[in-house]
Amino acid sequence: MLQTPEISFLGEPLRNRGEGVGHGKQHCDERHPVCLNCARRFQGLECCDFDLFIETTQESKSTASSKSDSPALCPIQQPSLTNPSSNGSSRVLELRLMHHYTSTTCGHMPGSQSAAKNPIWSVDIPQLAFHSDLVLSAVLGISALHLSALDPGDQTVALAAQHYFDRAVSQHRLALGNVEEQDAEAILATAILICHHTWLASNSSAVQEPYVLPLQTYYMARGIRVLFDQMWPSLKGSGYLWYAEQEAGVNDGMPSHFDPFLMDMQRDLDSLSKTFDEPDVSPEAKGVYEKTVMEITSMCYAISNGTLERSLKKIAKSFPSAEQHYIQSRIATMPIRLPQLFLELVARKDARALALLARNLALLKVVDNIWWLHGTGKTQQVAEHAVTGIRDLMPPEWTWTMDWPVQVVSGGAKMYEREIVELGMG
Repeated sequence: MLQTPEISFLGEPLRNRGEGVGHGKQHCDERHPVCLNCARRFQGLECCDFDLFIETTQESKSTASSKSDSPALCPIQQPSLTNPSSNGSSRVLELRLMHHYTSTTCGHMPGSQSAAKNPIWSVDIPQLAFHSDLVLSAVLGISALHLSALDPGDQTVALAAQHYFDRAVSQHRLALGNVEEQDAEAILATAILICHHTWLASNSSAVQEPYVLPLQTYYMARGIRVLFDQMWPSLKGSGYLWYAEQEAGVNDGMPSHFDPFLMDMQRDLDSLSKTFDEPDVSPEAKGVYEKTVMEITSMCYAISNGTLERSLKKIAKSFPSAEQHYIQSRIATMPIRLPQLFLELVARKDARALALLARNLALLKVVDNIWWLHGTGKTQQVAEHAVTGIRDLMPPEWTWTMDWPVQVVSGGAKMYEREIVELGMG
């Protein structure tokens, strides 16, 4: 057995939370026909007792009764066939979700546009799902989440996304307590899918609740790196290496063209940076703020240079820039690449840290849209939801720091719809 990873994917000690395992404080109050949590999450729902969940309820009861008799956690189980006569609707839904994943969802994941990286989503993970109930739950959950965003009116799919996600999180916690070498790939793949699910679900406007900072996703992303490092002997040579490694080659040097977007960005960061010298800022915090400003500036340069390259390739009728995935990944991972103090400041709702995080998330509006990062449909608009939510968290005296991020997400700084004037050209 491999050494058990000493991590918490949710940023806190793991403990059994019942049906709402994936969402912390959410407990079913068992009201009928609609429990309070479902009524809040799914407006217009008349009943939350679906056949789809009967089997899972029975399984959870039997699992709970057997936990006290079992001294060790169970290994990862292979998918089991259900009785078609007793749970036919569940099997049809799962077949629908698996088809949607392999035909659509897998093409909207990180690096899916690359011929070298796409197989991890389109081939490797589906094959794992055929042998691991852990991976299967995560695949069905992420597929249901995507399908729900495309069709917000389908309450069955919305409930299925929540159901399979909760099941995947619960199974993953059990698996982390008993890591076998042959299970390493399934555990890592599930962690990746759970992380993406959490990011999109937490930035869904379908849930009319106060905005919650995406700290859970960032903690989970750090946990994936810990998993990768600890499971390296079992994953060496696998197709997941590119996911955890930092890529190189993006053009983030000084731009060779005049770009109003960069001018606005620099003026905005200069104004915010003046507050770093105020008496309430510790030397450690100031260092983190300045490092974050440098990272945001570098990403903006990369975006601007990528825009010029794309414009030239469009004129030449060539393929889109290969740098887009890298830029998207840099924006997504900035908070976990910074010193840990940055997330601690965000967790404290430090105004400067929140303002910097809002600028990072606003950059989603000026790179190519892809579902795993931006969301889709009317209910998943990550940049708008996040920037608006952070603005609502700001103390009144700091609301001015949200002017530039709000301008970006409202379309005031669209990268691909404005003319780019190269230096030296009239």
